[in-house]
Amino acid sequence: MSITLPVTSMQGAYEIVIASGSLSRLGHHLAGLRGCGHVLVVADDAIADTHAAVVAASLRDAGWAVSETTLQAQESLKTMSTVQSIWDDALAAGLNRDSAIIAVGGGLTGDVAGFAAATYMRGIDLIQVPTTLLAMVDASIGGKTGVNMPLPSGDQLGKNLAGAFWAPTLVWVDPNTLQTLPLRELQSGLAECVKHGVIADRELLKVMMVHAEALQDGNLEAILDLLDRSIKVKRGIVQADERETGERMLLNLGHTFGHAIEPIEELDLTHGEAVSIGMCAAAWCAVHLGINSQGGAEELVQLLASLGLPTRLPKSIDIDGLWDAMRFDKKNVESGVRLVLPTCESAVVRDDVSEQVVREAWTHVMPSPA
Repeated sequence: MSITLPVTSMQGAYEIVIASGSLSRLGHHLAGLRGCGHVLVVADDAIADTHAAVVAASLRDAGWAVSETTLQAQESLKTMSTVQSIWDDALAAGLNRDSAIIAVGGGLTGDVAGFAAATYMRGIDLIQVPTTLLAMVDASIGGKTGVNMPLPSGDQLGKNLAGAFWAPTLVWVDPNTLQTLPLRELQSGLAECVKHGVIADRELLKVMMVHAEALQDGNLEAILDLLDRSIKVKRGIVQADERETGERMLLNLGHTFGHAIEPIEELDLTHGEAVSIGMCAAAWCAVHLGINSQGGAEELVQLLASLGLPTRLPKSIDIDGLWDAMRFDKKNVESGVRLVLPTCESAVVRDDVSEQVVREAWTHVMPSPA
């Protein structure tokens, strides 16, 4: 089965193609879109010899000149120095403004390779080949790219504080790559699907609760249905608000809280795990403000837990440090911290949440007393 979803963008329309077993067909499809040329495949080193090798072989078979480079998908290495290394490899390979960068891997790989594509020679084509669930349903769609920056305190990284909006030329999704994805990474992607359900498709939440076990087992039928529904939510929102001036802000549900804890190495959290905990904190924040019920917050926590996701921090963390990190979030406004909070029916953006309420929300996701 193959699904093609068109996406409109100010930088040009592109397609999201969802097709099982399609990695080996990418080269010919891409040649049909723009003719063959020179590409740099930027891959997560964990899949360099598997999925990325299939992509590179497909491109060469179709007549492309292919150069390859890898990166380590670690938050601590999601920095400008990694972008610089991609620029260096692109230049050494002879890429010009008619060339393209192909990102193969998860969301981190797509973010970094995407930023390199957006800035190399003032912008060259980007093809996203997501191989994780999180990247398929979220990170590869909508043109956000970026890297982390050290905060003024010097002991923590600020999430995606440097970046660019750069729409891909194509997003190529092969669900078969999820068969080799570790369970923890699969669960991490499910967090973003829950986010999409909360803000725009409550029926999706019911489907995920019913099929929680099948999704974690990698059942292809359940995964394909999830991909279709979740990607459509993300596509609809980014088409309506490409530059995040309105509705697209809702996609940050759980992220302001999550970005404060994701870079803390001692917590050892994936992006989806941090977002899961962040959504729980946001839900309790909403309860404190009276815009969600305690039952609504508990249902969200229950769903996340049923999908194998954390709903509390693995260890206690100083709330002062978390508040400081949140104050440097890129989504903030002059009046203070900007939060997206779940309501009974969707989610809302709030700029008026007090520090005290945020601190109370953090206490709800601290580890339970022994």
